[in-house]
Formats: sequence, structure tokens, C-alpha cells
Amino acid sequence: MIHAMNVVITSEVLQSYSLCPRKAYLLMYGKDKGTLHEYEQILRKHQLENQSKNLELLKQKHTDVYSYSISNLKEGYEFLIDANLVADNLQAYCSMLTRTNELSYEPTIFIGTHTINNTDKLSLIFAGYILTKIQGKLPAVGHIVNMKNESRRLKLEESHKVLAPLLKPLQKWLHGSSPEEPPVILNKHCSICQFREQCQTKAIQEDNLSLLDRITPKEIRKYEKRGILTIKQLSYLFRPRKTRKRIKHNSQYSHKFELQALSLRTGKIYLQEPPNTNRDPIEIFLDIESIPDQEFYYLIGLLICQGKEFKQYSLWANDPLSEVEIWNHFLEIVDNYSEALIYHYGNFEQKAIAKLGKRYTTDIDKLAARLTNLNSYIFGKIYFPTYSNSLKEIGAFLGAKWTSPNASGLQSLVWRYKWELEKDSIYKNYLLKYNTEDCLATKLLLDQLTDITVRASLVSELDFGDRYKRPSSLADSSIHGQLEAVIKFSYTNIDKKKIRFREDVPGNKDLEPKAEKTPRPKNNLKKTKKISRPTRIQYLKGIQKCPTCEDVELKESKSKAEKFIINLVFSRSGVRKAVIKYCVTKGFCPQCKRYYIPNDFRKRGAEKRYGNGFNIWFAYQRVTHRLSHHAISELTEDLFNEKIDPSTVTRLIKEVANFYSETEGLLIKQLQDSHFIHVDETTISIRGVTQYVWVFTNGLYVVFQLTETREATVVQSFLKNYKGILISDFYSGYDSVECKQQKCWVHLIRDLNTDLWKSPLDSEFEKFVQEIKDLIIPIMEVIQRHNLKKFYLNKFQKNVDKFYQDTIVNRDYKSELSLKYQKRFLRYRDSLFTFLSQDGIPWHNNTAENAIRHLALQRNISGNFYESGAKDYLRLLGIKQSCRFQGKSFFEFLFSGETDLDQFKVRKRKR
Repeated sequence: MIHAMNVVITSEVLQSYSLCPRKAYLLMYGKDKGTLHEYEQILRKHQLENQSKNLELLKQKHTDVYSYSISNLKEGYEFLIDANLVADNLQAYCSMLTRTNELSYEPTIFIGTHTINNTDKLSLIFAGYILTKIQGKLPAVGHIVNMKNESRRLKLEESHKVLAPLLKPLQKWLHGSSPEEPPVILNKHCSICQFREQCQTKAIQEDNLSLLDRITPKEIRKYEKRGILTIKQLSYLFRPRKTRKRIKHNSQYSHKFELQALSLRTGKIYLQEPPNTNRDPIEIFLDIESIPDQEFYYLIGLLICQGKEFKQYSLWANDPLSEVEIWNHFLEIVDNYSEALIYHYGNFEQKAIAKLGKRYTTDIDKLAARLTNLNSYIFGKIYFPTYSNSLKEIGAFLGAKWTSPNASGLQSLVWRYKWELEKDSIYKNYLLKYNTEDCLATKLLLDQLTDITVRASLVSELDFGDRYKRPSSLADSSIHGQLEAVIKFSYTNIDKKKIRFREDVPGNKDLEPKAEKTPRPKNNLKKTKKISRPTRIQYLKGIQKCPTCEDVELKESKSKAEKFIINLVFSRSGVRKAVIKYCVTKGFCPQCKRYYIPNDFRKRGAEKRYGNGFNIWFAYQRVTHRLSHHAISELTEDLFNEKIDPSTVTRLIKEVANFYSETEGLLIKQLQDSHFIHVDETTISIRGVTQYVWVFTNGLYVVFQLTETREATVVQSFLKNYKGILISDFYSGYDSVECKQQKCWVHLIRDLNTDLWKSPLDSEFEKFVQEIKDLIIPIMEVIQRHNLKKFYLNKFQKNVDKFYQDTIVNRDYKSELSLKYQKRFLRYRDSLFTFLSQDGIPWHNNTAENAIRHLALQRNISGNFYESGAKDYLRLLGIKQSCRFQGKSFFEFLFSGETDLDQFKVRKRKR
């Protein structure tokens, strides 16, 4: 296209670019400017009425009101109106300029809606930007006046941050020889855009990916890099995935664009999860119409179905004051059918009822529980051959019809406005009919969803998204079930008593209930475990005086008490089992006629069967050798002839973990007093639910923390008032920690390298990575020679400043990857190079990854943890990793009985 002459950037062009670059291009260079949507025309009319009314009031209140001109601006009149601001090929209309005490002007614009949106703010910012060029001073604030005559004050001090990313590419179009026409990317704004028909036609001709609803420009570019440019090409990417055996109860299905494209290509409906619709004798279908920017709900439509009988209600409000009447009428109707579910499509009705309930102080808890959103049965679960999941598209596919060919939520606003303006009943009838037909379409959709599960296996127009369809008759399905039962029976880790090879068929004798047998009486006598022969007998001295009668001397009796403790004894040469028999002679009190034994005897023998050596053995095997509790139980029986239940192993390990709670506290204190801390996180499964483990370490001490979510509150709590330096990856949760930080260069370089491999033809990004390499390699060479010493590294600060000036700040990139990393470098300017100005600060987070690697291996072995056992395990693992980092034996530390790791001295081993 030939570059147009005298093209300027207007407020409309700037707003359009923020919504769709192609619209801005067509406004600047296109011959056909399109036709404004009726709703857009209404908004412009409202804007002019609002502006005219307010300017007329201004003239009545003030005499110092003049039309805008450069000469009047220099004269310094108090108010200037109808300002057409022009400077450097930029043009913006501003309704009013108001002089401040500093002899400069502030802009004011009027809008045609009751609420203020981002495009309104952008229009004011643009007017303030041009005004700055004219008067030589940036206005501090601007004002936006809505239809309710409410004025909102907007600060303009940092408005350049919003304006610059939009203005730069538009200015390039002006200064370039022939700007390239942006591709068609349909979005939410298309419904109101004057070029909607032109772009829609072009998108259909191209089989454009943006025809798919909810797909983002970022996802489109991702597919384009793989050579996928059309919906048809995208459809061939889909492959059925094997479903996981364990699915979380709160898991949500995600929308798969590949399956949506396949549905469009084949014309079939695909099921990921069949809908579970339980139909009731009475059902209510709901649809609500509103004017969104006024939050005025003027029409509530109800379709009540009871068998073959239908009742239709259309509750109409002429004005906002009548809204409460239709709300109360609605509540009265639904209360008459208190057990019936209320079906609707989309979450608009839920939000509307919540707002109306709050507005009129109505208890809607029971009502909200009855609401059922049919879209929840469809999103990510059922794929119709439509571009979107809107009720209009799916309903039209299923056979629903609307009287008006252009019926839509946007068109309903036009009809409502025309009714308010002309009071013509034809527009009210349009709205009532449209609302009724939406309720009927919702009922039709529910009927189809109910029928879809049965039809899926028998009808060719329906297929499964998670597996290839295997057509079969109803008779064949029983054979498949029996064969699958045989396959299942071959597995050894299942309860074979629950396998059934035959279906419940009347007359099948094998399945008839058998006569109950009289159960045998259970033997309630407890079997006592045989104790091994004692390796040592220890006699304890009995007590001399009666603890009850105080001064009464006890007499020695012939009766004795015995207790056994089974323990493991560790020596330099190995480990062996020891059975200690404790004996004591009972003392008899002639006064109270009772026998007594020493408290010391009870403490040693009566409270526990296994000694501390076994506890240490269990904890060591669990943490160091990653054995399961069942494996530890089996190993103990094989080596020491002691059959211990896995639950006992769990309990004894917990006792060890509780004993070392003080040790964990000391590790935490050491970390919080250290000069720097590494942090990292990973996931573990707690009974099928994902939770997160965080590791904190400084290379000598290690602590693990468990949380249910990935929110960084645990990091903030752990590092509260921390004065050192936090070393981490680029997870945004760490940014909220209020201390100096060093981001991991290993993560950054790994990401750069991976993206470079994926985009070998992106020459701009390749040059970007080359400049980063030229910056960081010399720094690494100095670290290799002189370690992390500030004296040698601080000189690179000038190189870093130059790199940011030349490569990051003052350079405009077109490549998506270059822009992505440019933003990352800008965001982490202060935390990428902390190691240059501090002694001994690592430039990577490998220490944290090294500390957490043991857990990753255990996670792969165990699969699932129990929450209580996981916390005990993490406490002991933190001590174990601390011992490893300090070159100390974890086994010897446990055996020493010491709780302070710093006080524990490493024992020299003889060779």
C-alpha cells in the first residue's frame, strides 16, 4: 500500500491501536472507513449531549470562558473549550482546558457512558501529552466527566509509561516509507468495530486461527512458529491422551484448541467428559438483560417447565426505580418452586443475582445454591463444531432459532436505547422475544446434553476426545466388559475377589446369593510375641520406704518384676541387636498391703518396647537410603529377626523428628543471621493433592518448609526483617520479599539458550543473546580466577550500565522473544548484578537445587506422602542435608544424642 500523505495520529487511532493494531492501520491508511455500529453511534451521541450540557452550565457560571486557540492559551484565560490540540503529527480533541495557579492548563474530557474504561483514560492521557508539547509543561492531573456528571481526577505524572508502548509503533508508521498491514487477529472488540465484516470475511477466507474464541495472540504466535497457520492445520495436532489414574477432586479441564479445530474440521461433537445431568420434574430456565455501565437490570426472563406444561414470565422494568419490583416478583416466583434447579448459561446471571441481593439486602444463599451454569458442563469437556461456546453459536448448531437475525447482547442495548428514546413498543417486543428465545435455547441445550451420553457410543456424529472411538453394539459391549475383566484379573496387586466376569443376568445361578454360614466364634486371646534371649541382665535396686505410707519400711519379697528393652547397639565395627532384661525385687508394705517397684524401672521398661537405637536406625534408613516404611519393616525382620509393623516404624520416626524440633529451630536462626540465603521450591503429592516444599539454605544449613499453595507468604514470614541477600530464580513470588536479592543467572542463561534453539531464524533475538554473552563471559572468567571478590568484580558495573543503555533501554525490538527478555532485564535491573558489588555472593541458585534434589528423588520413589509424615521427613532431611554440606555424618549425629549441630564434633575414623 502506498504511504498516505498528511496522516496524523488522533485519539481514535491511538485508542484503536490499544484494542487492535489492524483497526488503527485501516483508520490511518484504509480507503473504506467502515460503518459505525449503532451502539457506537449511541455512545457518541451521549458524549456530545454530556459535553454540550456541561459546557453550557460552565458558560452560565463563569464569564472567563473562551474558545481554544494558541493566542487565547497565551493570554491565560481561565477556561478554554472545544480544544483541538495539534503538535508533531499528533491530534487530540479536548472538551475543556482549565487554568491552574501555576499558569498552565489541565485537560477535561466528557464521555457518553456512566463508567470509565481504559480507552477513556488513554484519550485523556493523549490529550495531556499533546498539551505538554504546546504549553511546555506536563499537567499534573486531568479530569473525566461521565454521564452521571461525576468527575474523576486522573494523575498524569507517569502517563508516559502507558503511552510510549502504543505511540512508538504508530510514529514508526508515519516516518516509514510503507508500513506493513497488520494481520487479522479477531478479538472481543470486533463485535463493535466498524471493520468487523471486512475482517471476519478475510479471517474465514484464511481459515484464521483467531476465529477460535479465547485464543490469544501469544498462543497464535506459538503455533505459527511451528508452522501452524490455519484451523485445519491445527486440527491435525490433536492426539488422544491417556487419562491419569488419579485425578484430583478439584481438577479443572482446560480448553484444547486442537480438539476445537478437529471438531470444526470433522463436524463432530467430541466428549472429554460426559455431562452428568440429573433431570427433575420441575425446571426453571433463566435469562437476564441489563445495561452494564449503569448496572441496571431491566428484564428478567423465566421459563418454567413442568412435564409438558410451560410457563413464561418476562419481568420488565421501565426505569431503575422499578428494578426492585421485578426483583421481588422474581423471588416470589422462584420461591413457589423451591426445590427446582434454575438453569442459565454463562456466569452473568450469577453475578446479577449476587449484585441485586446485595443491593436490596436479600438473603440469596439458598437461591444461589440452586443456580446451575450449563457452560460448566461444556467448557473443556464437550467440543461442538463451532468457533466459540456462546449460546448463540451452540444453540444455532443444535437447532435453536432467534427471530431477529442480528440478535445479540450488544443489539439488545441498541433496542433498549431506542425504546427509552421513542417509547415505541416494537423495540420492547424485540427485547421480550429475544429474552424468551434465550430461555428456550437454554432448555434445548440441556435436553441435548442429557441425551448426549447415551448417543456417544452409537452415533457417528459424536466421538470421544480422550480415546479413539471403538464402535460396538449394545450386545458387544458386554463382551468387551468381560474381556477387560480377564485382563484386570491378571494383575497381582488388586483384590481378585472384587473382579466379576459376568454381568448381573436374571437366572444366573453363579450370581445368586448363597445361604449365609454361621460365623465361627473368634478367639479373643491375645498372642504374646516371643522375646529373644536377653544379651544382658541388669538388676535394679528396689525402694526402701513405702511411697504411700511415707516412713514405713518395705520388706523384701520373693516376687520380682521383669521388663525387656530391644535395642540396637552401634560400635566402630558395626551394629548388633541387644536385648536387655531389667529385673527388680518388689517391696511389700505391711501397712497398706501393697507391692512397689522403683519409678526408674517403669521409666526404662514399661513405656516403650524398643530403644533409641532402633529409632535412629529407622530414621536413618528412611532419610538417607529413601526406604519406605514397609521396606524398613522387612529389612529389620531380615537382619535382626524383629517383626515390626510399618505403622510402628512411622510412629518411631515421628518420635525422632519431635526430638530434633529444637535442632530445626537452631538451623532457622543460623540461616536468618547469615549473609545470604538460597531459596527454591518444588512440588510433592500429599495423598494425591499437590503441595509445595520450600528449601532455605546458605550452603551450611538447610531447612525445609511445607505449604498447601505456591504463594510466597512462607518466604515472607521466614525472611521477615532479614537484612541479608536472597538468591532465587525468577518466580514472581520472591519479588515481594523486602530485602536485597540476586537472581539466578543459570536459570536465565538456560531459558535464553532454550528459546534460541527453538527460534533459529530469529536473527534479532540471536543478536540480543550474543550481546548478553559478551557481557557475562568476561565476568565469569574473572570469577574463575579470583572467586566472588568485590574488588575484582566491581569494575564491571560500567559494562553493565553501558549494556543497559545500548541494548535494553534505548533499543526497540520487534521479536517477541527479544521483547520478553528486554522486560525481564528491566524488571530485575537491581537484582541481576548484586554479586558484583558484594563479597562472596553466588551468582546462581545451584546450592538450593542441590539441597532439594534428594527430595525430588524421594518423590519419584514414594509418589505420595501423608501430611504428618511429610513434615517429619522434611525436618530430618533438613538436618541430613546440613550434615552433608558441613562434611559431618548424619548417622553419627543421630547416634550422639546431640541437638546442636554446631556443638557436634566430627569423629576421626581409624584406617
